[in-house]
Amino acid sequence: MKLRELDLTELRRLHKTELHEAFPPEELKPYAAMETLVKAGVYHPMGAWEGETLVGYAILWESPGSRYVLIDYLGVTASRRNRGLGGKILGLLRETFRDWDGIIVESEAPDGGEQDALRRRRMDFYRRSGFTFLDYDCILFGVHYAVCLCSPNGKGTEAAVMEAHKALYRKQFSSWAYDRYVQIPRDPACPLQPPESWAEQKNLPGLEEERMNAK
Repeated sequence: MKLRELDLTELRRLHKTELHEAFPPEELKPYAAMETLVKAGVYHPMGAWEGETLVGYAILWESPGSRYVLIDYLGVTASRRNRGLGGKILGLLRETFRDWDGIIVESEAPDGGEQDALRRRRMDFYRRSGFTFLDYDCILFGVHYAVCLCSPNGKGTEAAVMEAHKALYRKQFSSWAYDRYVQIPRDPACPLQPPESWAEQKNLPGLEEERMNAK
């Protein structure tokens, strides 16, 4: 299995198929927002290939001015799941980013609900793959995430991760949108709000282009 960066045509196809199937609306960026980030040079959609067949993907978001990258989306195609490919993709990412300070992951946190068993399995998957959960967590569009790190070069620190994590979203959103939809780190004193779909908001990056393209 090999990793190769997807071009925009391949990314659009992935977004319409695998990403829409695998992620709920509140967690899925519009394609137009992804395209904007790709053209800015900070978004790297990687495909995992077995020969000519796409079997998985990792979409990476580079934090400005740092050596940290966030796994924005990670998955295995529907026909290839439950074969251990997710762990192999993470291994390939560690090799690809071996000189970087850190690979950051946001993993949905248990909240006492019926999905907690699945959320804990996902967290255990990252632990088995060499990631360490940090002391801070975050809220993104009303969804509570635990944050974990793999530092390929061993230089990553929690303080630097938090600053790089904040910088990603501050670069993407205006100050009003960041203050409304992003909380890094999470303030335990603030009650959780219901999840909000990115696609249902107004004046966020990529939305007007997405609506125009849909007409």
